[in-house]
Amino acid sequence: MPQRHKFNKLEGARVLVLGGTSGIGFAVAQGSLEYGASVVISSSNPQKVERAVSRLREGYPELSSRVSGQACDLYNIPTMEASINSLFTFATKDGKKIDHLVNTAGSPGYAPSLSEITPEQIGTSDRLAGIMMLAKHAPKYMETGPQTSITLTTGTMLFKPVKDFVTAIPWAGAVDAASRALAISLAPLRVNAVAPGAIDTELLQSMGNGNEEIKEATYKLFRDTNLLGTLGRPEDTAEAYLYLMKDRFVTGQTILTDGGRLLK
Repeated sequence: MPQRHKFNKLEGARVLVLGGTSGIGFAVAQGSLEYGASVVISSSNPQKVERAVSRLREGYPELSSRVSGQACDLYNIPTMEASINSLFTFATKDGKKIDHLVNTAGSPGYAPSLSEITPEQIGTSDRLAGIMMLAKHAPKYMETGPQTSITLTTGTMLFKPVKDFVTAIPWAGAVDAASRALAISLAPLRVNAVAPGAIDTELLQSMGNGNEEIKEATYKLFRDTNLLGTLGRPEDTAEAYLYLMKDRFVTGQTILTDGGRLLK
């Protein structure tokens, strides 16, 4: 008799998505639910978490019992570890451990020019601290073995830098390096990263601060700098994260989903 469910690898899994209240993270949560997982979403804003949980429950009413969420601030160093442990405790309060952790939290933010940058504006160390503290505490709350994974988020500027964003690119490099280093340190738990290109998320839509001319110029720039002439969709980019959860033989890798930007 054929094995009819061997590809349904997320059925019954528990997926924790940091940055899961919007954009790519929210799409990862949706995809995880559709593949049969239970989902815990988190971000630094409790109100956003509450709204996103409601959206998921309304969108999947028959799966509402599989959705929960709690706030966690990855960038406040004094409270970081306590907040992370509180989230992990919440996510496993019924005794079931986490199978997959996805971190899409964060935003490009303001990237000053090299001539304007100050030490306080760099922030790479603070942001990397959040990833390292997740990795430090996650194994206590996760199943052990190649069926489990941590997936981080970097960006394609790591591989094809843009002149005006030179001060933001070290962050992308830090995530890429951390994913490979953690893959070694946490094995057999798998650690990978996804490098999205320009994805049409709420964050991208807010560019220009309401100035439609600036927004459209930015969109055109992004469309013109990849082979497909379009922007990525969160539900498509989410497939890269879902793949990395399901392929139990991939670790220490960074997967690109960029519309061919590196080849343009």
